[in-house]
Amino acid sequence: MLQKNKKTLFFALLAAGALLMLVGRFLTTGDRNVPQGADFPVPMAYTSPAPADSDLRATEERLEAFFSLMQGAGQVRVMLGFSTVRETVFAIDSTASEAFTREEDAQGGHRETRQHNEARHTVLVSDRNGGSQPLVLRESMPAIEGIVIITQGGEDPLVRTDLTRAAQAVLGIDAHRIQILTMKRQ
Repeated sequence: MLQKNKKTLFFALLAAGALLMLVGRFLTTGDRNVPQGADFPVPMAYTSPAPADSDLRATEERLEAFFSLMQGAGQVRVMLGFSTVRETVFAIDSTASEAFTREEDAQGGHRETRQHNEARHTVLVSDRNGGSQPLVLRESMPAIEGIVIITQGGEDPLVRTDLTRAAQAVLGIDAHRIQILTMKRQ
């Protein structure tokens, strides 16, 4: 009789756990506007070796326009170097359940059973076009390692000093990571 009650209790707890997982899944997906059954196979963190070429070039162009405004700098070209990778961290919805059963027989022997289940899914949100996109928690840009500035006024020590100070202020890098070169005459 005791054995039957334990088995009944075990299956009741197992069913209750499964029911809680289902209810929890519906509640959390509704709160986040995530399509039901979303299991978009995206890793928790994604890294790419460098920023997209368009992002990189746009940053370099902004710096070129900024530095060319300096007195005596003339035409300016910029090249940035990066030391780390770009990282994107996506939201993950994880559910876990655990079941423990201990059975004893009439001779005093016992058996313990543990069962652990875990499921992880990338959280998706609806976009403007009705599609789904992974929810981004954090995105970090690569760290700038150095900069090369080629300028028409590169021979002038005052221009070199001003460009070095401006690059330090804008990029937050040390002076030894900044190279100022003179542009060839055309």
